[in-house]
Amino acid sequence: MSSSADSGSDRAESLHGRIGHQVQLPFVNAVRIAWRNIRVRLARSLLVTSGIILALAFLTYILCSDSLARNIAEQGQTRYVEQLLKQGILADLGDADARVQTWWLVGLALLVSFVGILNAMLLSVTERFKEIGTMKCLGALDGLIVQLFLLESTFQGVVGTAIGITIGVLLTLVEGMGLYGATMWTLVPVGNMAALVGICLLAGTGLTIVGALYPAWRAAKMQPVDAMRAEI
Repeated sequence: MSSSADSGSDRAESLHGRIGHQVQLPFVNAVRIAWRNIRVRLARSLLVTSGIILALAFLTYILCSDSLARNIAEQGQTRYVEQLLKQGILADLGDADARVQTWWLVGLALLVSFVGILNAMLLSVTERFKEIGTMKCLGALDGLIVQLFLLESTFQGVVGTAIGITIGVLLTLVEGMGLYGATMWTLVPVGNMAALVGICLLAGTGLTIVGALYPAWRAAKMQPVDAMRAEI
């Protein structure tokens, strides 16, 4: 009797392993599905992306304009330093309270963007109860559901972050041209600004992925039967 039970258990485990292998999709196919889902829900995707763009444009502008002003204060001509002093920028660079306030604003912008991403992804899960239930009934593993949501979020994060960074850098350069003229180009700290752009890129993409973790986990743990009979 025990031998029969063990044999049945072994067959069940073997069957579970074969099924688990069969429903694994190649990563390329998962990317295609995630990209299709973004196009189908373009309006919601644009909403998430716009929040990322605004937050990253503000963050990039703050960091890059600060870097440019510091470089001008250190290496610029006397008239430019006097101009920074007259505008109060030089005093703000050395004012700890002003810098704390600036970072509070940056943190607030990132927090608002994070909450917007989290809310939009949760709504996306709610709208797709039946779709997720159908996928799980057809044999999709929890890992695939999580992967699809994280891929969608990553696409939106990379695109929104790239556009936001571009806007932030352009605003910094346009403002610098207006204040210091063509001489500004010789004072741009290219290496430092490139490092700041890299930090902003990591921050924006990471923010989007972290914001999608809980919604993705919630979607993966959904019971197929409950998802199929949910009324939206």
